[in-house]
Amino acid sequence: AGGRPSTVDTGGCRRRLPDPLPPLVVSKQRYLQECDSRRSAPMPLHFVTGHSKKLAAMGKDLVDGELLAMAGMLQEMEAVEEVNLLGNALLTDRGLTFLLQELSRDSVRATLQKLILARCQRAGPYTVDATVKLLKAGGALRQLDLSQVPIATRFQLPLCQAIGKHSSLENVNLAETGFQYHENTKECLSALLSSKCLRSLDIGWNCFNGEVLKSLGSCVIASKTLTKLRIANCAATLDTCPAEDFVPPLSRFLEMLSHDKTLTYLDISMNRCDFRTALILEDSLDTHAKLRELRLSQNPLGTLGMRSILRLLCRDHTGLMVFDTEACYTGQNNESGGTNSQIFSYTNPGGKYELQLWRPYHRALLRMLYKTMDFLKLGPDEAFEKITFAAKGSAASAWVHPATDAIGVRQIPEEGELTFVFNVEPAIFKRFISTGSLQDSDHHGFISMYFQLMRFRPAFKKVIPMCALWSQLDGDVFAQRTILAALSRDFNLSQSFVEFCCSASKTLQRETVARLLPCIDTNSAYMIGMTLPTFLDFAWTQHQTQNLLGFNLDNPTGHYKLDLSNSTDSTVAERLLLLDRWEAALDRKHARKDTSSRGNGSHIRNEVFQGRGLHMSFASVAEWKMAEHGEFEFDYISNQRPSRKAEVLSDELWESILIEVYHAQGTPEDKIAALRSISHNFLLRSTHMRAMIGYFKEEQQRADVFINFYLRLVDMHNAKLFRVRFEKKEEVARLQHRLGYASFFPFFQPENARFELNLAIYDQRLCASMFVALAIKEKFPHNLHEYGYKRADGTEDPMPLGVPRSWGDFNAIPKEGIFRALYMSAPEDRNIGFRKEIAKTYGYYDTDGITEDDVQWWTGLTEPPEDVINLLEFFISRYPDVQKAFIDIDGPDGNGVITLKEFMEGLEEMECHKFDVKKGQKTGPTKEQRIEQIFRYLDPGGEGSVSREEWGILDQLWK
Repeated sequence: AGGRPSTVDTGGCRRRLPDPLPPLVVSKQRYLQECDSRRSAPMPLHFVTGHSKKLAAMGKDLVDGELLAMAGMLQEMEAVEEVNLLGNALLTDRGLTFLLQELSRDSVRATLQKLILARCQRAGPYTVDATVKLLKAGGALRQLDLSQVPIATRFQLPLCQAIGKHSSLENVNLAETGFQYHENTKECLSALLSSKCLRSLDIGWNCFNGEVLKSLGSCVIASKTLTKLRIANCAATLDTCPAEDFVPPLSRFLEMLSHDKTLTYLDISMNRCDFRTALILEDSLDTHAKLRELRLSQNPLGTLGMRSILRLLCRDHTGLMVFDTEACYTGQNNESGGTNSQIFSYTNPGGKYELQLWRPYHRALLRMLYKTMDFLKLGPDEAFEKITFAAKGSAASAWVHPATDAIGVRQIPEEGELTFVFNVEPAIFKRFISTGSLQDSDHHGFISMYFQLMRFRPAFKKVIPMCALWSQLDGDVFAQRTILAALSRDFNLSQSFVEFCCSASKTLQRETVARLLPCIDTNSAYMIGMTLPTFLDFAWTQHQTQNLLGFNLDNPTGHYKLDLSNSTDSTVAERLLLLDRWEAALDRKHARKDTSSRGNGSHIRNEVFQGRGLHMSFASVAEWKMAEHGEFEFDYISNQRPSRKAEVLSDELWESILIEVYHAQGTPEDKIAALRSISHNFLLRSTHMRAMIGYFKEEQQRADVFINFYLRLVDMHNAKLFRVRFEKKEEVARLQHRLGYASFFPFFQPENARFELNLAIYDQRLCASMFVALAIKEKFPHNLHEYGYKRADGTEDPMPLGVPRSWGDFNAIPKEGIFRALYMSAPEDRNIGFRKEIAKTYGYYDTDGITEDDVQWWTGLTEPPEDVINLLEFFISRYPDVQKAFIDIDGPDGNGVITLKEFMEGLEEMECHKFDVKKGQKTGPTKEQRIEQIFRYLDPGGEGSVSREEWGILDQLWK
């Protein structure tokens, strides 16, 4: 005491004793003694030589004797800071239990901060029991690693309780320790996470089902200190929900994370997470400001899953900056495998959804839709339509929109089936139409503003991890293609980012440009193309993106056949689907009549996906959610019409354009594509259309160019000039089918129009009603000829009283059967006012100021019977015009009309033998019957006489 040397009395004289040995020297001697007694060679560790208070024996292949020697020296030590026996697989309970007993002494516990027994696979129940006792005794321990140490079921709960009650334990690793989903597992996790100081937990490589993982999520939320969680490869292979549908077990845990506010690191690698799980993760973490690092490796995310993760990354208000997606680039890209896959698209979330609310993925999808609704500032009744809900085991009932909890999370029920249509049209109307910020015809402005609103544009700090990921994947072509496919939708990217991707991956340079072209603005698209190293790369890219580059957003009317696996084609389809909603909203604004094919307000018609008509599954294409792949074919008919007073090309300029097109190299299809790409820059007259149709020989080519320019005409009242160019009734029927029966209706000159209409189809029923209404306004029933009605069962209705007048009312016309007729009208019976009215109402045309004199009345040579043409040829050979022939038949002092008798006598006096019966002819009509047929054609009103105006039909043919 006091530092003085001790003495001893030896027979009257006092002798000084040697100073006591330092503790480290004593412990080292004890270690050497233990080694000698156990016949083991000393191990030159810093700990046993006294140079460290840390027993760091990682991977030394210690046996029990060597460990017992080290444990024995602990009896002489006052402090031990760390014990690390990582990878010593030969150690058993014999050595480990004795070591833990020595570590339990008060002086050692007060200094011990790390205890690592990872990969000591031969450790048994005694080791675990000793560990529990050590933890219960308290101390300063901060890190405990028992990974790959088998823990018997009976020790799991006591161990977790001991960890939870420990006052200083911050880092715990229980990976691959044998935890499974049994009756005590939930209690184990609850006890484990009840710790008030636990910051990092690894329980990966155990086996938990969905219920256990859901309980884990609740415990994580309740913990206020946990910042790092590793649960790699812990989801059971199979898990079932009440309806026995597959539910990824981890999805139940991830769904709970929307209420977590403390995690900064999460590892969910190797848990069979697919795109469904990724969407749940996106939904739960989209407002998480603290989570910085996310490990997802070895999960089959695929394109859709990667898109969810990239959307989550690009959110500026999230803290995510580091993520690992190694081997995550394969996976399913279809939720159900059917036509109506339950897939979420952020850019165009509209569509029909059929959700099973016991599935976490469907609940997350519904929450994402509610978030979109809130973002677009819509009410539930505006965004959700056609709602049907049936709770489990009960009949359909009213759906109550779920409320939000204290932190803004929608509380979605966990049972029942919900079907509805999510509609973005009200948002389009509110944001872009009712505000007057855009003109009706500004399609470019609408698409641009909509994409700015609904697409993700990564902030600068989020571009850095995206660039790092791309650089890391250089050489892995498949992974990079998955990233490109994920980025090709829902993202707006800068030119510099695309240029970086090209420079960082030379092997995929041209494919990068082709796939990401839809994500950059139009002005940058051509600059990006200039970065390609060779002309062949440029030409390849042009070929791959030709549908997007040739797409004319200002004149979208036309036929489309798109491969949705091609990102540029899918972008064209996406823009047209959005444009359809824009124009439908405009129709509602202007209170236009619905002239769509199915009465659904859509401007898309004849829509076919993978060879199957979408109308068989959906009331409108707006209910269909665009797939990731497959062939989508349809026709688009815009509602835009030019003003009748708009400036058009001069005849000379149009002729010079056609001459240049004629002399240009390329196929007719290439020339049509070139004309289409510039079609929005000029307007045409009917004479221009007539000349252009005559330029192309093939029927398909004529139809394509005709449809592209049909709605660019300013004088639709003269449409008969070019309509007569289509001589075959099959060709006319195909044009009606593509353009729409209402759009192609001959509003101003319906004479000689033959129609055969399927009344089961909305726009054909509308067309039939317009014909009957027009006939009533002019001279009903004499202007409807050769009419007939075949019922749906195939039987013919004799129609003894003629065509019912009630059919002029659209609501009264039958909704099945085939109606056919020929429309004829005498010039004096024309009701130009009503014709203008229906053209304005159903054709959306500018008809103000049009008079009968403005119409160039026309009749095609194929429209009248052959004998009428024979008569015309006879007159041409003898008269300068047909009116002179009329005067000769009527007589110089005639009454201005010709009767059948006068007609026959006049032709006889003219010595017209065109209709004489040939010698030997025994069948067929007589001369009188043929002349009478001509007369009936010239007398469409059925008065029994031909007026000078009716005779004018021959004058139209004379032209």
